[in-house]
Amino acid sequence: MERAPAPRRWYTGLTWNGIGLIVLACVLNGVRRTIQNTGPAATGSVAGWLAWLAQNAHASAYGLVIALPVAFAVAVAYNLAPPLPIRRYTILAVVVVASAAASIALALFAEFVLTCRPPDECFEVGWTADLVPAWTHYGVLCALFSVVFVYMRIAEESAARSRRAEIDRARFVQRMDEARLRMLQAQIEPHFLFNTLASVRRLYQTTAADGEAMLDHLMRYLEVALPQMRAAESTLEREAALTRSYLEIQRLRMGHRLEFRIDVPDALRAAPLPPMMLVTLAENAIKHGLAPLPEGGTIDIRATLHGREMHVRVADSGRGFTQSSGGGTGLANIRARLAGVYGAAGRLSLALNAPRGIVATLAVPLPSGDS
Repeated sequence: MERAPAPRRWYTGLTWNGIGLIVLACVLNGVRRTIQNTGPAATGSVAGWLAWLAQNAHASAYGLVIALPVAFAVAVAYNLAPPLPIRRYTILAVVVVASAAASIALALFAEFVLTCRPPDECFEVGWTADLVPAWTHYGVLCALFSVVFVYMRIAEESAARSRRAEIDRARFVQRMDEARLRMLQAQIEPHFLFNTLASVRRLYQTTAADGEAMLDHLMRYLEVALPQMRAAESTLEREAALTRSYLEIQRLRMGHRLEFRIDVPDALRAAPLPPMMLVTLAENAIKHGLAPLPEGGTIDIRATLHGREMHVRVADSGRGFTQSSGGGTGLANIRARLAGVYGAAGRLSLALNAPRGIVATLAVPLPSGDS
C-alpha cells in the first residue's frame, strides 16, 4: 500500500534559508536607504560612521518589522487556502495587501512614537501622512517577496510530485521484474521434470539402484526449488544445493559424459544471490555446451570474492561459442533480472574457456554488512 503525501502544515515552505534571504534583503534595502540620505564620509569621523551604522540598523529593523509578518501571513494563506488556483491566489492577494498595510502602519507608528520627543509632537507631525508612500514602496517589495515564495512553493510541489512519480515508476518496474521472475521460476521446464520421471521409470526397469538414486536427487532438487518458487531472494548456499541436485540428475542421465565440481567458500555461503540464476547457467552449459558432444565434458562452479563483489564462475568444457550461446532466453532473463535488482552493479559476462568451452561469470555486489 502506498503512503499518502505528508499533510500540509501552516508553516510549510518557511525555512531558515528563506528567512535568512528576507533578512539579507531588508539589510541591503536599509543600506540603500541610508546611502541615499547620507553617507559615512559625510563627517569623516568615527562618530559619523557610528551614526551611519545606527541608521542602517534602524532602516533594516524597520524593513524586518514589515517583511517578516507579511512572510508568515503569506505562508499561512498559501498552505491553508483551497488548492483551486483562482481561490488561492485571490486569498493571497487580499492577505498581501492587508498584512502589508497593517505592518507598515505598525512600523510607522512605532517609529514616530520612538523617535519623537516629546510624544505629543508625533501626532502634531502626523505619522499617518507617510502611510501612502511607505505602502507604495514596501507594499511592492512585499508583493515581490510573495511572488518569489509562491514560485518556490510551486517548484517544490512540482519536484515532490516528480519524486513520487519516479518512486511509483520504480515500484512498478520492481513489480514487473518480480512478475518476470515468478514466470521464469514457473518455467522449471516441464519437459525436464517429465523426462526425469521417464528416466526414473526406465532405470527402475533396468538398473533399480540408478533409478532410486535419480529419484532421490529429484526429490532434493524439488525440496530446494519448490520453496523458492515465490521467493524474491536466496543465498549462494541454497542456489548451490539446487544446482548440485540438478547436476546429479543430469549425471545419472548422461552417465560418464558429465562430471562437475562445485566450490563455495564458507565465508560466501550466506551471501545473497537471486534465485534460479546459477541453475540456469548450469542448464545452459549442459544444453548448449556438453550435451551435443559425444564425449560430454565437465562443469566447474566456483565462487570468489573480489573487493566488494562476489563472482560466481560457471565454466564448461563444451563446444564453446555457438549462435545460441549468448542470446538464449535464460541468459537474457538473467541480465534483465540483474539490472532490475542491482542496476549497473550486477553483470553477467561470457568468455572463452581454455582449452575449450565457455566461462559464464555472475558479478553481484555484496551488502555493506557482509565481509
